[in-house]
Amino acid sequence: MTESDRPDNAVAVVGLALRVPGGSDPGTFWANVLAGRVSLPAAREDHADPADGRLIAGQIDRYARFDAELFGMTHAQAATTDPQHRVLTELAWEALEDAGLDTERDDGRVGVFVGCGPDDYLHHHVMRNDRVVRTQGTEQILFGNSRDYLATALSYRLGLTGPSMTVQTACSTSLVAVHQAVRSLLTYECDIAIAGGVTVFPVERPEYRWSEGGIYAPDGRCRAFTRGSGGTVPSGGAGVVVLRRSADLPEPGRAARAHIVGSAVNNDGADRMAMSAPSPRGQAEVIREALEVAGLAPEDIGYVEAHGTGTVLGDQVELAALAEVYGDATPGCAIGAVKPNIGHTDTAAGVVGLIKTVLALQHDTVPPVPAQAGDGPDAELGAARFFIPRKAQPWSGTVPSGAAVSSFGLGGTNAHVILSPAAAGPRSVDEPEAADGPRVAVLTAATPQALRDRARDLAAWLDGPGTDTGLGEVVGTLWHGRRRLAHRAAIALPPDPGQAHAALRQGLQEVAEGADVPPARPDPTVAVLLPGQGVRLSAADAPADRDPAFAADLTRLQDAVLRAGGPDLRDFTAWDGDDPRLLDTAVVQPLLFTLGLAHLWWLERWGVRPGILLGHSIGELTAAAYAGVFDVEDAAAAVVRRGALMGEAPPGAMLAVPLDEAAARVIVAGLPADLCGVNGPDDVVLGGDPTTVAEIERRCAERGLATTRLATSHAFHTRSMEQAASRFEEFLRTLRLSAPHTRVISNVSGAELTPEQATDPGYWAAQLRGTVRLADGVRTLLAVPCDVVVGVGGSRSLTNPVRRAARAQGTARPPRIIDMLGGSGQDVTLARHTALAGLWAAGCAVDLAPPRPDRPAPLPRYPFADTRHWIEAPGTPSEEVGATPPGVQETDPPADDDRPSVPAAQPAGPSEIATVITEIWQDAFGGAPLAPEDNFFTLGGTSLQAAQLTSVINDTLLLALVLGDLYEHSDLAAFISRAEELAGERDDEELLRLLNEIEEVP
Repeated sequence: MTESDRPDNAVAVVGLALRVPGGSDPGTFWANVLAGRVSLPAAREDHADPADGRLIAGQIDRYARFDAELFGMTHAQAATTDPQHRVLTELAWEALEDAGLDTERDDGRVGVFVGCGPDDYLHHHVMRNDRVVRTQGTEQILFGNSRDYLATALSYRLGLTGPSMTVQTACSTSLVAVHQAVRSLLTYECDIAIAGGVTVFPVERPEYRWSEGGIYAPDGRCRAFTRGSGGTVPSGGAGVVVLRRSADLPEPGRAARAHIVGSAVNNDGADRMAMSAPSPRGQAEVIREALEVAGLAPEDIGYVEAHGTGTVLGDQVELAALAEVYGDATPGCAIGAVKPNIGHTDTAAGVVGLIKTVLALQHDTVPPVPAQAGDGPDAELGAARFFIPRKAQPWSGTVPSGAAVSSFGLGGTNAHVILSPAAAGPRSVDEPEAADGPRVAVLTAATPQALRDRARDLAAWLDGPGTDTGLGEVVGTLWHGRRRLAHRAAIALPPDPGQAHAALRQGLQEVAEGADVPPARPDPTVAVLLPGQGVRLSAADAPADRDPAFAADLTRLQDAVLRAGGPDLRDFTAWDGDDPRLLDTAVVQPLLFTLGLAHLWWLERWGVRPGILLGHSIGELTAAAYAGVFDVEDAAAAVVRRGALMGEAPPGAMLAVPLDEAAARVIVAGLPADLCGVNGPDDVVLGGDPTTVAEIERRCAERGLATTRLATSHAFHTRSMEQAASRFEEFLRTLRLSAPHTRVISNVSGAELTPEQATDPGYWAAQLRGTVRLADGVRTLLAVPCDVVVGVGGSRSLTNPVRRAARAQGTARPPRIIDMLGGSGQDVTLARHTALAGLWAAGCAVDLAPPRPDRPAPLPRYPFADTRHWIEAPGTPSEEVGATPPGVQETDPPADDDRPSVPAAQPAGPSEIATVITEIWQDAFGGAPLAPEDNFFTLGGTSLQAAQLTSVINDTLLLALVLGDLYEHSDLAAFISRAEELAGERDDEELLRLLNEIEEVP
């Protein structure tokens, strides 16, 4: 079947994930299948002596481990949740990543159709632990264990809004779930569907008993379709596929692994010997119906992945049904079965067979059925065209291109699915991005450690399996195909492919070896720092050649400066670094204004709107222009007039001195010098005429102080500017000034600029003449608080004081500090893209928007936390579940009442109340020891849990707390105080008397 022949009702398999014995990912599983590898314990000589009928069943990895943080669950909730629910949740996450889907940003509705095995964990582990039941409550426990909530809990954890239903038809569960998902997609109930199943045995070494005439194998091996086969081998396993309508696939990034072109489900009814017996008629009918839905004939099918349990009756009935429908065709048809490889995974069996078949179609390979020691000859297959492949062989040219999968449930529900191969489109070519667009590789994770692990895994993949994958595919998949989580990293890449690969590897290594990254804020407050005179300017500060929009903004501002009678700045990019105009105040101030405002607009265009602005000297006027105090034309006129007036002042000099304000005044005592600026606790700028500044330099040298002359021609913010200030005030009275719509920090006060100040020409005159109180402004900035600080300009003269102040204050969460134009020698465009990357990592809504690749790159899967969440069954030795590997956290609930506690029938004193409530909260949430400031709702508490905890505490401490007490006092310490307050109000003597009377009642 070609792409053009595919029916309109086709459904694409776009993502998949599984966890079976011997393989926890599709790649490993497929390699095992191709090698004919048997992953059951019997093949590893790891089985019990069958003399007593006890054999070892198959088990999967990570059955007791789970990433609770990723899915927003407390440690206690995770421990009380059935491992089947947990495994299915992680696999759904992996399958969506495999499909390159972030369902939070995809506009389609996602449906869930899943099933699971028996709830043994609930009955044999959770409900037999009285303390767990007491603190968690039966209702909440059922949410994480009952099959009723398997699908809906998954939809809740992943935020999925399509139809969500649990499917239970025994062994055919997961393939029936696939059929239901296909129906839901084709009727437009959903746009994306997750379908699959899971069976997990809640023990490390699950056993089964063999009995004569039973369905289980006597030797721990499944030998489907061989003479003398004795039965199947039970096994844990899970699989999930992600489906979407094939008609929706032409859009980029929606590539299919294979297509489902038909499916059918029926039941055997009463046409069989017993309810547990299969019916050849029922099976043949469901196969025939699926073919009719697909519009295909039997000769179009070249491979059937059979149910293949290895039981004598089951195999005979299945082969008879296959022969009835497919047997009369001429081309060869391979009969496959995955159960000899991994055992019978019960509710997951159908979807695992589907995944195997999808991989076979994708790799154009007919997979083998493993030949095992002790196998008899192949069974009579019932048709000449049927054969059992014992070695992998090419598909094309050997058998027809169509494939089918069967799954037959104990109880008679049968499912059959028809598949066709997907077109193998070419992978993307690694092309440099457009000159004006950034190429940024982004990573996110739920925890800092997961972020490091993700970076490490991606770096290893790039040097291994991903060597030939284009960076465009990698960047596009990371951006479009991964969910945005709290902890982020972003690496800007140069346009050259070779340099980009090197930069990505280096960036990933830095992330992998880096410190904890604070979580991104959903709507971070961004502060922007705007420089004044004294910073070195160059053409690199105006990268207009690669950014047409920025160039247009710059031209607009340069034209406004010209109209105001200012200098011609249009050829600034051609100026040399030692051009004398860069020391001319009348030129530099308009230049700083145009560059600063253009960069603010540039940030806004990328989705970053500053929430607070701190400008140094002329930078404050730039900030005021952005904040709406001046319109653009008036701002340009004000800046031109200011620069011209200050340039007419007598020549002067400015000197940076490492002293505090008081010491600086001492050192200039008797000199006509002024304090121009206070940049930090030991960082001031002094100014005066050249002779005065030379004397200050001499005095500092005598004291061993290293000073720095600023690159200015005048002594700004000194007495030499008084006439300029007066004339500037007069000029401003001709302009219309407005209150700022964005917060601006004042140079004069170091506090937030008030509307009265902003609209007062006298304020701006004082700002020209007075001391620039940058240090006070930085303290105000940090007190806001802000989450990100962006410095505009190639100098770190403004960002470094923020860094020092944040360290000195010991801020619990210091802001991320980003220098927009990087450092000397760095490509300015790459520096700007690096700034955007940092802003995105901080949580800003920067739309980096790389092209979506034609198909998602097969990147490493998410590094789930290796944390064990488990409740032991009573009487289970701890060594039975395995030793804890180094570095693995354990989350076990406390043993049943194994520590002293306040008797339930005795009123407790204040210290006992605190102890008991803390212990009950700890039992309810698990994890690290709780602190007094921990909040019930921040910890993950729900209204149901609140009712349970209140009831338990009241029963234990003989109190009368109500839900409102917990809602109004939700911190642990506050709740304890409220409980102690209520305890102090009760009459304990009367309470004891009543209790004694109750005990005396016969």
